[in-house]
Amino acid sequence: MRQNTELKTTFFITAVAVSARLGFVLKEAKNISLEAMNAKALVARAGENVRTFKPITDYMVELANDTIRLVDDINREALGISKASLIALRGNEAVDHFNGAKQKAGNAIYRDSFEPALRSAEKDLHSYQQNLLRNVRRLNELLEEIESRMLAANVVTSTSRLEAATVSKLYRANFEAIVAKFEQAAKNIRAIVRECRKVLNSK
Repeated sequence: MRQNTELKTTFFITAVAVSARLGFVLKEAKNISLEAMNAKALVARAGENVRTFKPITDYMVELANDTIRLVDDINREALGISKASLIALRGNEAVDHFNGAKQKAGNAIYRDSFEPALRSAEKDLHSYQQNLLRNVRRLNELLEEIESRMLAANVVTSTSRLEAATVSKLYRANFEAIVAKFEQAAKNIRAIVRECRKVLNSK
């Protein structure tokens, strides 16, 4: 059972590590949101000269909002993993306790009285383990969703750069700067998420 105990402890530590990294994802998502707001203001000021840029700014806002929502979801799953890990650890300890008591009882006539409690503890432990694995799978799915969105952002970045090159020289530098910051934020998020998935899947 020691291996099981170490596994549950590892998942708990992993959940804490993922949660800590999510703070950086949230920061970058807010940076995207800020750049989107700057782009929207610039589009409003430039008017017809940059009307084709409006769908791009709308996408940036949507991406930022979706990422922030996903970070909240991931934090909840990470918390769920922490709780499930602790519950599974207690379940593991209960099974160990009953097994130890059964061994100490030797050939005593009351030895079999531990059996119902032991079977119940083992059943509970199996349920706890399944819940923990479900939490881990869900966390992986959410991290994968963010990574997929950041990969899609690469396409938008390429389109944005082309659009920025066609606008009036009066606004071009501003749009190019916004696109560059958007691209960097998306790259940073993707790198952090990949690190989170690597940590999670190494267990």
